[in-house]
Amino acid sequence: MDERLNSAPCGFVSLTESLNIAEVNTTLLALLGYREPTLLMGQPFNLMLTNPSRIFFNIYFTPLSTLNSRVDEMFLTLQSSTGDKLPVLLNAVRCEIDGDMRYECVLFPIRRQMEYEQQINKAENAAAKANYKLELLQASIVNKQQIAARLEAQIEEYDNNLLQKKLELESIRVELARLKNSEENSADED
Repeated sequence: MDERLNSAPCGFVSLTESLNIAEVNTTLLALLGYREPTLLMGQPFNLMLTNPSRIFFNIYFTPLSTLNSRVDEMFLTLQSSTGDKLPVLLNAVRCEIDGDMRYECVLFPIRRQMEYEQQINKAENAAAKANYKLELLQASIVNKQQIAARLEAQIEEYDNNLLQKKLELESIRVELARLKNSEENSADED
């Protein structure tokens, strides 16, 4: 294996047509906690996968690579020698090397991306909760504004009724005063 590929900042594995490991770089070995490539050589690639990823890989990898001669951004979870999980994105090309069909695969660890996505999800959830509370507050404000508008209308109606009653009372006072003046005038004439 080329030294630059062997120490590349991503995992590299070359698989045989039967999906056994033919070559693996030191970066992938280190990510998985292995010291010697011979421990993995000839082993089925899917043994490095968690059970859900193994099922996904077995169902989709061969059809996609056969149909398109490549696989792009397949999300898999590898299992290290210590049992730790390592989420990766796998890109692969199907090609012929020295008369044999091979799958040349590059694996990009995405632990940080998963952490970022979790932080983004938390922020989105917090924003959704805040937005929900805001909507409740806005609905409460609209409701209180409607109540205030009804109360203002009632107050205006009461004010109008009160004014009407005052006018009626004033009219009665004027009439009483006129009657009183008229009685006094009649009494003076007698």
